[in-house]
Amino acid sequence: MGQYQKIIIWVAVAVVVAATAALTVFGIMQPEPAAIGGSSNFVPTTVAAITPTDHTEGNSNAKVTLVEYGDFQCPACGAYYQTVNQLVSAYGGKILFAFRNYPLPQHADAQVAAQAAEAAALQGKYWQMHDLLYDKQSTWSATPSSTVISQFFDGYASSLGMNVAQFNTDINSPQVLSKISSDVASGDAAPIQYTPSFFINLKQVPNPTSYDQFKSDIDQALSAAGS
Repeated sequence: MGQYQKIIIWVAVAVVVAATAALTVFGIMQPEPAAIGGSSNFVPTTVAAITPTDHTEGNSNAKVTLVEYGDFQCPACGAYYQTVNQLVSAYGGKILFAFRNYPLPQHADAQVAAQAAEAAALQGKYWQMHDLLYDKQSTWSATPSSTVISQFFDGYASSLGMNVAQFNTDINSPQVLSKISSDVASGDAAPIQYTPSFFINLKQVPNPTSYDQFKSDIDQALSAAGS
């Protein structure tokens, strides 16, 4: 085989590998349907205003809000997690970010993961647990829901300096379950079609396919708000 033919073959292989990698990442970023048979056509909806019961980061007096409905076991939510972190860091003084629970029934550990985050909130560690659950999603998400607390979530609570016994009591408490139910009900009222679902100033936006696109959406909202 001539040198020229070898170069052509290696270039072709490189193109295939690059295309496969891109499709893989794009696939991970695709939203997870909230209900089988839901429409893939985007129709923007609105959600209830942020209240003191929401978990928030950023400027509480900001003119622009970003609300995410997410599922801790959802791969697409995990893929967007770092992007959202970047946005909150970049716009922390200009926006208010709120995360609301929307555990999907097809994810066996999603509900208990949401309970773990809410139980951590009762000890002032909500965002730390939120971040751990996404950072370690690939580690705990294949574990049966009956053992995921003892195998992983208790350890996360301990690493955050929490009272683990209290954490285990709170994780199934009426207060925790009620908070998750309230989040889900507000999402259902929209209604939510998939996770993650994002709302800027309470109006749903199509899930951005990149950080720059997300940034552009927020910049437009800030400009419209005169910020």
